Amino acid sequence: GSIASIRGIRELVAAMAMTWVGVKLNLVGAFAEPMVEADVKTHPGWARVNEHGTMDRAGVRDVLARSRAGIVTFHPLPNHVDAQPNKMFEYMSAGVPVIASHFPLWREIVEGNECGLCVDPLDPGALADAVDRLVGDAELAMRMGANGRRAVEQRFNWAAEELKLSRFYNRFLIGAV
Repeated sequence: GSIASIRGIRELVAAMAMTWVGVKLNLVGAFAEPMVEADVKTHPGWARVNEHGTMDRAGVRDVLARSRAGIVTFHPLPNHVDAQPNKMFEYMSAGVPVIASHFPLWREIVEGNECGLCVDPLDPGALADAVDRLVGDAELAMRMGANGRRAVEQRFNWAAEELKLSRFYNRFLIGAV
């Protein structure tokens, strides 16, 4: 994915400077804004970033297998608040707990399925606390990761959506006759 200021990279790097010693951020993707990239690389939190750049699916899968959490903390902009980012569901599918922005829809998905933690995406301290909580409690992280995987298997998948879509079309077609 693309790394940009509106996707919370500044706050995420700032949060890394506040996390426990030894915690590292595996950053995958390409920077969309050269000025933002240059800026975050001067921040003390950057010392705790493993920058992987763009990776193929196998590479992403390997990084996720070594990660304690997946982070998707977009800023509260109109096109983000009601979005359902693929990244969130990819983390869930991989059995990795999610740290997400505290938007109502995202809270419903993440906290409603007990598969992660929601935070104010503009608050690096809250983000650091969430990272530390999951790093410090392996059992919680494993339970949340398993809950996320189960939610994808049971609810957030094409088979479940196909059934809803089919029912919708059937109601529409029956009403049109």
